[in-house]
Amino acid sequence: MSDAVIDEDDLAMLAAGFDGALRGVDADAGTKGLVELGWLEVLEASPAQGIATAFAALGSAGSAAAVLDDVLAHALGLAASTETCVVLPAPGRATAPGRRDGDDIVVDGVVTRRADAATTAVVVLDDGGVVSLDASALPAAEGETIDPDAAHRRARFTAHASVVEPLDVAGAWADAVAAARAALAHQLLGASRTMLDQARDHAVERVQFGRPVGSFQAVRHKLAEALVQIEGAAAVTVEWQPDADPLLAALAKSLAGQAARTSASNAQQVLAGIGFTTDHPFHRWLKRTLVLDALFGSASTLPAEIGAELLARGEAPRLLEL
Repeated sequence: MSDAVIDEDDLAMLAAGFDGALRGVDADAGTKGLVELGWLEVLEASPAQGIATAFAALGSAGSAAAVLDDVLAHALGLAASTETCVVLPAPGRATAPGRRDGDDIVVDGVVTRRADAATTAVVVLDDGGVVSLDASALPAAEGETIDPDAAHRRARFTAHASVVEPLDVAGAWADAVAAARAALAHQLLGASRTMLDQARDHAVERVQFGRPVGSFQAVRHKLAEALVQIEGAAAVTVEWQPDADPLLAALAKSLAGQAARTSASNAQQVLAGIGFTTDHPFHRWLKRTLVLDALFGSASTLPAEIGAELLARGEAPRLLEL
């Protein structure tokens, strides 16, 4: 069942507003801009539309604005707030990042930039419990990160049970994982389209042997291959709804991750030498997609997870109405 409550024209205006709020500003200003434009209200009223619009804009703009925390909090049944960060699973995993060890809570996960300004951190435990603690207990950022603007960093720490507060949540971790995967799929696709546009523009402008590079068949094939994968992944991703089979979100994330890898690889080949330098903005989207692909399962690990789930069910469910 669709949760759509925003009509097409208003959604287009919202998308333009979100995109404008993220262009040419730093990550913190981008987050503030989305919130001022009603991101939290849209997420509450129409999660699928809000997530699709905001995260497509994030990917297209290459912004490090931190709103994935809001998606997880909302799916868990908590009030989404810029004062709250939610610890993500460790790279390549979708399991809860926390576990109990006697009187301690041991956490091995990832946090977004939200952790730097938040007052409260939320940790989901592998036994189904959810706890909160003062965000100051999170480890400070250390060293360099592959992700531009340090949008994500590892968070490995231990907290005594006396400093955490149990939370009563209505949502399940599986619902939060599905919502996060759908959001990341939209972001990966937005980034993929930007990388493809960058390669296409270069192919049109760059002249070799008296002809635009884009006129060569090999270059056209590279761009077409990326476009086909992007559109295929998008056809699945746009079907996700909060009440959909979680397998749909896993499939969307897997396909979007593969589309991003193909787009990055092919765009870099079309861009040639300039694509391997920091003189061209392409490198920022390339690095971001490598990190996004690893969150909540990657294009390499998700097919095995999906296959194992299908074997366990003993059937292949109809995920899309064709």
